[in-house]
Amino acid sequence: MGFFNRTKEEPEVTLPINDAERWIAGTYAIWSEYCGGSYKYLGGYEKTKSNAKMISRVLRGDWMVKDHDSGVEMIEYLLKNAGSKDGAEDTSVDTTAFDYACACNMCGRMFIAGYFTREESICYATEAAKKIQEKYHSWEEYFKAYIIGAAGGSNIKEIAPFETAYKKFRQNSDSPLHLAWDTRL
Repeated sequence: MGFFNRTKEEPEVTLPINDAERWIAGTYAIWSEYCGGSYKYLGGYEKTKSNAKMISRVLRGDWMVKDHDSGVEMIEYLLKNAGSKDGAEDTSVDTTAFDYACACNMCGRMFIAGYFTREESICYATEAAKKIQEKYHSWEEYFKAYIIGAAGGSNIKEIAPFETAYKKFRQNSDSPLHLAWDTRL
């Protein structure tokens, strides 16, 4: 299934088509910007052959995701275990916001890589995004938790790059941060 979509150049299909999709892309916007992508796209990138290859390598290397089923397993794991301290180096850091954002991001990336249809991607991402809306009460509260969790839950271990990306993202007039927190998903 996944290899068919992987070969198609469809850069515009990762543009959000409504506020709910823009909101979802906003949950991992800092990571998209930090990685050289853009908050303007689901999964942080346009759907191109080169991006599909790059993202497939990242999914495999960082997440052990190599196909549809392993992707679903990882997303379900993140949703079930968000913020879990099991195996974490620094158990004082709450990674819940970062874990939910990773699930949302992975959904977009699974679509770009060709492992998900666009509909599957949005369906799973919406489930994760609703958990974010339930746990946090504003973009500011969410991103404060996200920045700390991203530094503690990634190999970066520094807050500064994520704070810088957040400030840049926040200043853009088309940023999803201008959407209401309680946007219907």
